[in-house]
Amino acid sequence: MSGSNDAIFAALISDHNEKSAKIFSTTSDSGFISAENLSENISTELYSENCSYENLSTEQTEDANSKEITMKVDSGLCCVSEDFSKLKLANPSINDLSSPNRETRSRISWEIQDRCKVFEQDEEGDTYLHAAIHQCYPEIALALIRGAPNSNYLNISNDDGSTALHLAVATDQWRIVRWLIVAGAEPGPRNFRGESPLHIAARLGNLNCCKAITETVHLEERKFLNLNYEITSYKQVDLDQWDYEGQTCIHVAALNGHIDVLRLLIWHGANVNAREGKSGYTALHLAVEKQNDRLAYFLLTECEKLDADATTYAGRSALQLGLPVNRGLMTVLLSKGVASPYSSEDESQEDSDEEMMYESSPIYIPHLVNGCA
Repeated sequence: MSGSNDAIFAALISDHNEKSAKIFSTTSDSGFISAENLSENISTELYSENCSYENLSTEQTEDANSKEITMKVDSGLCCVSEDFSKLKLANPSINDLSSPNRETRSRISWEIQDRCKVFEQDEEGDTYLHAAIHQCYPEIALALIRGAPNSNYLNISNDDGSTALHLAVATDQWRIVRWLIVAGAEPGPRNFRGESPLHIAARLGNLNCCKAITETVHLEERKFLNLNYEITSYKQVDLDQWDYEGQTCIHVAALNGHIDVLRLLIWHGANVNAREGKSGYTALHLAVEKQNDRLAYFLLTECEKLDADATTYAGRSALQLGLPVNRGLMTVLLSKGVASPYSSEDESQEDSDEEMMYESSPIYIPHLVNGCA
């Protein structure tokens, strides 16, 4: 990143700190607000954790007599990045909380051009936001999200086609995922493999990231972010979007056996009977192919909209793939109306094949030559 932007970048963090202090004086929230209509009480696990900023507020109270306040964030890293550790303020008094001449927020407000400079891309297409997420610095990522000129700057993709949302999901930082969604980031951009952030979450089994992408945005979350721009509407994520392999998130989750992710996607309206683009396999076909009986039972017993007799592009049901199926699962499949492994058409074709093999055998041909029936 260009060194000329360091002062701007540091001032952005200072601006973010002032907003955080003001917010925590009234309420504390992780940025992911629970909803009443969530399936299987997801708020119990997801929302009970305290955000690192809440811990920061406690640290400040305990260290009120200290001249320096140390921000402690659970970043998962033991050392500070060299890039971020060298950032300095052109005017140290701007961020010196103990200075009587500390600048007010209005004095360090940026022009729109300065905010744009912070989102300039380096030689690999990464912005400061990409770097902060990749190196697991949520406090810096939040400052950048709040300081963006508008939501379009959150959708900048690097040379791999990855946006900030892709990276946040790939590193399982669900809070940053949620902040980006609340800030109006595009929920379904594709990287160079055609994967949306939801595809990545489904592949890795990141249930919290799936929730962060799919849940409705609430007013409390928007107040928490205190953005510099207004959001008039939010784009809904396409749950049935294909990647470049012709797979929806349902297929990706089924292939990797992530039943919890499948349950969430289906609850939000994803098509459990969606057929992938190459062979027309559904999630049930994939469960049988992978011999994942647990997944197959889940689909057959919990998914009311499942079409158990759905066929591939070749017209084959889950029992007609020529794969071994245990007796118990086969009984359930047949009870759901799944076509028999040996349909009348298959049996006719099999009889025809046997007849052709018999007539062309070396034993039968000599009799024909000799005129014997």
